[in-house]
Amino acid sequence: MKIRRARQRTVLLVMVVVASATGAGALSAQAGPPELPDSAPLSVPRFEIAPSPIELSGPVRPGEYLGVTGPRSAWLGVETGEAELWIHPLKVGNHFRLGFSTPAYGAPIPGSAVARTVRVRPEITTITYSHAAFQVRQHILAPADVPGLLLLLEVDSPERLEIVAEFEPVLNYMWPGSIGGQYAYWDAERRVFVLSESLQAQNAVVGSPWAANSVEHPAHQLGEAPRTMVIPVDPERARREFIPIAVAGGTAPREEVFESYERLISEARSLYEEKRAWADSVLASTVSIESPDPRLDLALEWAKVNLEEQRVCNPDLGCGFVAGWGLSRNGTRPGFGWFFGGDAAQTMFAMEALGQWELVAEELAFLARYQREDGKITHEISQAAGRIPWFDVYPYAYYHADTTPYWMVALYEYWRASGDDELLRELWPAYRRAWEWCLTAETDGDGLLENSVGGLAAVEVGGLGAALHQDIYLAGIWVAALEGTVALAERVGDAEMADRAREIAPRARATLNNAYWLEDAGHHAFGILADGSTNDNLTVWPATAAAFGLFDDARARSTLTRLASDRISSDWGAHMLSTDSPLYHPLQYNMGTVWPFVTAYVSWGQYRYRRPWAGFHLIDAVKRMTFDWSLGRHPELLSGTFYQPLDQTVPHQFFATSALVTPLLRGVIGWEPDAPLGRARLAPQLPPDWPEVTVRRLRAGATTTDVEIRQRWTAEGGERRTTLRTTGPSLTFEFVPDVPAGAEGVSILLNDVQTNLEGDGSLEVALGEGAPEGSHAEIVVTWEGGLAVAPPRIDLQPGQRSSGLRILDFAADADGWILSVEGTASRTYDIDLFGTPVAPSVTRGTAQVVDRGNGGLRVEFADDDGRSAATIRLAPNR
Repeated sequence: MKIRRARQRTVLLVMVVVASATGAGALSAQAGPPELPDSAPLSVPRFEIAPSPIELSGPVRPGEYLGVTGPRSAWLGVETGEAELWIHPLKVGNHFRLGFSTPAYGAPIPGSAVARTVRVRPEITTITYSHAAFQVRQHILAPADVPGLLLLLEVDSPERLEIVAEFEPVLNYMWPGSIGGQYAYWDAERRVFVLSESLQAQNAVVGSPWAANSVEHPAHQLGEAPRTMVIPVDPERARREFIPIAVAGGTAPREEVFESYERLISEARSLYEEKRAWADSVLASTVSIESPDPRLDLALEWAKVNLEEQRVCNPDLGCGFVAGWGLSRNGTRPGFGWFFGGDAAQTMFAMEALGQWELVAEELAFLARYQREDGKITHEISQAAGRIPWFDVYPYAYYHADTTPYWMVALYEYWRASGDDELLRELWPAYRRAWEWCLTAETDGDGLLENSVGGLAAVEVGGLGAALHQDIYLAGIWVAALEGTVALAERVGDAEMADRAREIAPRARATLNNAYWLEDAGHHAFGILADGSTNDNLTVWPATAAAFGLFDDARARSTLTRLASDRISSDWGAHMLSTDSPLYHPLQYNMGTVWPFVTAYVSWGQYRYRRPWAGFHLIDAVKRMTFDWSLGRHPELLSGTFYQPLDQTVPHQFFATSALVTPLLRGVIGWEPDAPLGRARLAPQLPPDWPEVTVRRLRAGATTTDVEIRQRWTAEGGERRTTLRTTGPSLTFEFVPDVPAGAEGVSILLNDVQTNLEGDGSLEVALGEGAPEGSHAEIVVTWEGGLAVAPPRIDLQPGQRSSGLRILDFAADADGWILSVEGTASRTYDIDLFGTPVAPSVTRGTAQVVDRGNGGLRVEFADDDGRSAATIRLAPNR
């Protein structure tokens, strides 16, 4: 785009400051609206802001978080338009906001009073301010590569209008860094506020080429008053052009910052188009799903965008994954907007399934770069770490034990998905150092890492961690890392490590399964204490080991049955600690709140042990969060009592987003690639009330697969057709058919040819270039009899208490089927069954059950307080 420059003429304005009740100032001429310059030095001709196929919109909700982020900058605000301005690693300003003044109204109009709607797109977000005298659309862009933010104001006003933009200058490092000697002044020639400090090594500018004046303050100090610039709007010109407001900054010389500022404005259209192209690529190049639930499909698309948005490029540290974004308010902690190793590992599990491999590879290398000399992987890195003694003086960089085995598991899962031997060999020295550090944290010979030696894992605060020697969360991650180490070491030819891992892994797994098992309670303990006893609390943390398939089947199912109860699995996700525990508090960080990231492990674990009716409602809850709170985002944690994020929660937390992706793709779809072996496991467990689903662009190495599944049910049995289409090299599928409980006469057709299952219940199908079946296969599974139960659907409403139905267990036996359920006393629930007609009867619990016809039951729990459980016998009714 060409930069349009024109002559300027000096305009003398006699102005007065009119303060609004909110403190927003506006300038108005004593004798009518101010005279305007002929033209501004930089201009942005209007261009189309195109709709996005996944955009979300709605009325403005005061106080609701609204973030617009890019790799180098972040607009962190609320839907009414107030925001913080961040150019990494600097907080440039606080309380940015717009106000308006029009001749028809004597008092200035705060933007927050007329903010009506928001439209959130991956590439740009729009707030619409609507008033009887004008409409202003504020488009907010965080560019992909320029260290800055750009606002494009689209103004529709029949009369002249003044827009007042104000903010409080900060210019400080992100927590815990700090700068001294900051100052700010108005550069009238450039029409910008310049923020700097005594050495002029950190600089920022905030301005607009349309600005005509500003409120001056002493330049040698920041002060507490906001900086205000007035933008007079000529309606005719505004119909042709956007009004740009640009923010540029960084740890860079001032002239470089000025160049970024000019580039933001002069290249506005191309910067928008680059961001739009990025969004289109994210949506088109990774896994998508077409299910009977369009909101689920849309939530997955937003999850893909979110997971890419966690990438931040810091000028001192490089590009890596931050944990989440939120308001820092008067401080400098923007949620968790700095780098976290453990959080990144959990998001990488989702990204590996989605096919976002390039970013995963970059993140694995980023964390290896900051590995401690003894091999420990960093827990967190402040964005100010390049300017302060973060690794040497502050205690946070390496105080978690779980991050190191997490990184090892993440590398293993990435390698299995991608087959990237090159990165594996590049990072092998770091992996070996990580392995060696882990061995130093195992001192008692049981094969498991110890919190008392290695550091924190499941809990950071609260009584649950008292006297802890080791916890089951750290144990599960480590055992998963051990099993991955065998395969990785064999691949790179490190026989010594492979042999040692083979020797430790069975012992560690036996300790995990036996030392933590509580026979009388029927579940795994939280931890082993310093005196050798166990912390017997029922917690969410055994779900981690279950998700990786590390428990013996019978004990896993027993623990997962208890985790399916409302004591852990609320309507909106999993509590970290059982509501029955004396340590429980619904607002306590580690001992009662509901966290989406641990919800993922519970759901994934339920699917791993083929208990889909207990796992699906948890995926559905995270889906709903996409639309109920910050649009397209997921909160860090929620109240244990009400479906409501805590006031202090991080509203845009990335490992919360992974809680939708990981159990959906690894659980419901059952996708498990093993590219180095040229294989992939596909073990779908669809809800029986889904007649069909299509999944596109599943990746294993260089092979991409589309999967279509169609299923139908009759009173005599059912049929499920699975179609596989691949592009790329040959891939051998280990297909595991999902046959309903109690089914008989199971038949398998592969491309119309009768075939048999392997001894483990799977079917091997080779597809791709040079494969006997070509690149297409249809697998038809039919059965007689059998019964399936649909997972509960819970109509979540913000602020509600947990009261939904839970399916605790479901299994076939010689007399039919046993269904164990839990609900709220005095409530009635409908349950949908598919397959054999049944006659229901309650065998345990105070509930009544009736057949409501068409394969459905109605269960009514007796009048009482709290939650009740019931066991229902389902006898064939033929």
